[in-house]
Amino acid sequence: MSPETLREIENQLRDLRQAFNNQDLKTFRGFFWTNPRFLHLDPSGRLDQGWGAFEEVLDQEFRYLDRVQLTFRNPQIQVFEERFATITTEWSLLQVDPTGEERESGGRASFSMVRFGKDWKIVMAHYSSLEGVPD
Repeated sequence: MSPETLREIENQLRDLRQAFNNQDLKTFRGFFWTNPRFLHLDPSGRLDQGWGAFEEVLDQEFRYLDRVQLTFRNPQIQVFEERFATITTEWSLLQVDPTGEERESGGRASFSMVRFGKDWKIVMAHYSSLEGVPD
């Protein structure tokens, strides 16, 4: 894995998080493979098959919530032949609704990324919750 590739992926994770926190669906969308074969598994176990299904959920969340704050910690990045990468990381999310009520969640996430030309795209995202798991 070249240092340049590692930097590209680290920068992509940072920019992805910033787009999410800004509730900028158009920019956030650019980090993903917007294909019917895209898969997203959320912490509740919901499987969104295809980018469109996931985008609908995000659109509703962004419209409903006043503020979101997603954080990634300790990403472990593995790159294969400079074309495919896996990332595992810890995540936490703060959601604030219009009444000011806050909801926090967190756990682990894994992403599969593929290089399409010069761009890395997430083709699969899996979030799991650590809620209710003993320390």
